[in-house]
Amino acid sequence: MNVNLLFMGVIADITGTKKQTVQFDQVPTLRGLLTELERQYGSEFGARIFRDSTAPRRLQMCTRIFVNETIVHNHELDEPLPTPADTTTSPEVLVYFLPAACGG
Repeated sequence: MNVNLLFMGVIADITGTKKQTVQFDQVPTLRGLLTELERQYGSEFGARIFRDSTAPRRLQMCTRIFVNETIVHNHELDEPLPTPADTTTSPEVLVYFLPAACGG
């Protein structure tokens, strides 16, 4: 599964890019995706995404994450990311990181 990411504001500054595609063998959860991105981009990324450094890690109140144009809440972090209904195409999910300071 490919996950297309769009980073905005300070998150783009941390990642050094505004767009990225991450590939997974199986459908990940949003928490799994965020954990992988934190591993890749470091603790500053994690601190902007998560309020807590220990489990259960809740999302920062000032960062908004959208999956397929729908805002994500803490209780959805452990659900698998949605896949497209059309199974003949490669599944892709757009995840937007929009810190509140950027108009979120």
